[in-house]
Amino acid sequence: MICKKCKKEIPEESLYCNHCGAPQRRNQKKKMYQRPDGLFEKIVTIQGVRKAFRGHSESEVMQKILSYQEKAEQGRLFSEVAEEWKEEHFKTLAYNSKKNYTPAYQRAYDHFGEDPIQDITAAQVGAFLEAFARQGRAQKTVKTQALVLNLIFSYAVLQGDLEQNPAQYVRAPKNLPKSCRELPSDREITIVQESIEKPFGLFAYFLLYTGCRRGEALALQYRDIDRKSKVIHITKSVYYDNNHPMLKTPKTAAGKRDIILLEKLAKHLPDGPPKAYIFGWEGELMTQSQFDRSWKKYREETNLTLTPHQLRHAFATILFEAGIDEKDAQELLGHTSLSMTRDIYTHIRSSRKEKTAAALNQFVRDDTP
Repeated sequence: MICKKCKKEIPEESLYCNHCGAPQRRNQKKKMYQRPDGLFEKIVTIQGVRKAFRGHSESEVMQKILSYQEKAEQGRLFSEVAEEWKEEHFKTLAYNSKKNYTPAYQRAYDHFGEDPIQDITAAQVGAFLEAFARQGRAQKTVKTQALVLNLIFSYAVLQGDLEQNPAQYVRAPKNLPKSCRELPSDREITIVQESIEKPFGLFAYFLLYTGCRRGEALALQYRDIDRKSKVIHITKSVYYDNNHPMLKTPKTAAGKRDIILLEKLAKHLPDGPPKAYIFGWEGELMTQSQFDRSWKKYREETNLTLTPHQLRHAFATILFEAGIDEKDAQELLGHTSLSMTRDIYTHIRSSRKEKTAAALNQFVRDDTP
């Protein structure tokens, strides 16, 4: 390059002439386009995407380009894809499903969040599930965790972030404990039977002799009780969204069913307007807080710590002791698969064996000199 002032040759990138000291960049042609607002701009195509980069200097623009290239090469972080998946997928979920998925989503986000999603391997997903299972988690909880991971990675494949889902062939570890609530004792069942006149006592009594889920019982209207045919029509269920009661239809064919109206229960059920809710609040659906207060008061009045779901299992015990076949019990309980009923029957059978063994040991102790 020739100095504009002294006409001597100087290095191409010199800012000043090393002979006369005259500044040299004033008349040099800029490498980048400079916009009317003074910002430098360079448009480049990276991985098929045409993008403009702007900065207050050419070096700032180049730094932005390099940073973008590095990020494009490593791909999006797991947290970015997971957040996008949640935003799209959670809108399609029922309240209870969203409630079940949320802790699994958060665990996955916390563990893999800062990792580029394309770097996560099947081995890492498997190790995460193994470690999670070792915390003593129930089988259903671990399966839900595996499902949520699978859904997030499947979404990443569809969005072009991955070519293959690393969770596709990863399964929950085998032989995990199945969560089973304790069965109500004989004393607790007797209290439920004798407390029908207490506040909300009919609700507990109803669950005991129908095996309904809490939401199914709360959704029942008087027109669902067919006294002539001696059946109860289960066609809907209540769930809550921010305390507000919502109705939904069963998600499986097994959920929509007719259950037997036992004579022992029928004589305690009052009559009412066909569209009124049997366990409602002034004939309307109960809010979450109204139900919680009612159930809390019932437990305080009876000194019981039972949950509604335990009373559903108590009904399963009645079916077991009455010799009701597993398949018939499945239909009455509304289980989607026979294995669910078998698991409960196995749990009951095991509990009965323990009870029998304790009674036999006590008898032998008392009878032995």
